[in-house]
Amino acid sequence: MNIALLPQKHVRPSESLLGLGSIVLNAIDDSPKSLDEVWKAVQTHDVVGARLHGSVSLDSVVLAIDFLYMIGAVVLNSSGKLEHATT
Repeated sequence: MNIALLPQKHVRPSESLLGLGSIVLNAIDDSPKSLDEVWKAVQTHDVVGARLHGSVSLDSVVLAIDFLYMIGAVVLNSSGKLEHATT
């Protein structure tokens, strides 16, 4: 699996962790979601402002969520759903 951290000349934003991370953040914008709900929203392009080209693998979505967790952008709430981190 090849996924870049940042978009480049030949890597679309939705194919990078940073770009896919923004799509994931938009998917959980309205309410906390489980991994399945985030995956379904990304898969069906049911995210406001998402500009996906082709399909995105589950592995890529999980890597993007891991990246967002590591930088402190998302947390798991008490029910095990992803939500925006509050600072």
